[in-house]
Amino acid sequence: ACSHVEQNALQDYLALAPAEPDVNKNKRIQPLIKLYNQMKQISLADQIAETYAEKLFFNDTIVTLHKRQDLLKYLQHTQQQLDSMSFEVLGVQEKGDDVFVRWTMHTRFTVMGQSRTIQSIGMSHLRFNSEGKIILHQDYWDSMQGFYQHLPIIGGVLQWIKNGLQDY
Repeated sequence: ACSHVEQNALQDYLALAPAEPDVNKNKRIQPLIKLYNQMKQISLADQIAETYAEKLFFNDTIVTLHKRQDLLKYLQHTQQQLDSMSFEVLGVQEKGDDVFVRWTMHTRFTVMGQSRTIQSIGMSHLRFNSEGKIILHQDYWDSMQGFYQHLPIIGGVLQWIKNGLQDY
């Protein structure tokens, strides 16, 4: 899941904060990149086992999970809902045990017969165990725009509220 960013806003952001050179060379995040960039093409069970520890803390602003098996079920459900998804890492910063990954995500899915394409900007805070598997994954992104605004009825109400606040 990801937050929707209007095309011009995404282009403005990327002009001011472009992808860092050689960002994908960070070996610790390669399984994460593969998982989220190829979600529609890979075996989720194998890739999640390669990427995440059995016990974990995972929060993507929609759900909080503590077991790899629960994450697998959640991402399998997500995979079934997607038409396509791509994940681009823009930057990686490491400080001690903490790794911060700045990213954009592009998803396409169908809701009530209508195709939706969403572009997102977000950041993930990660920590790894001694085996190189993720034990902490906390996402920071605008789930209201990326998910909730596309739901029938609720989405319309949220869009109405958002439009009312744009005057400020």
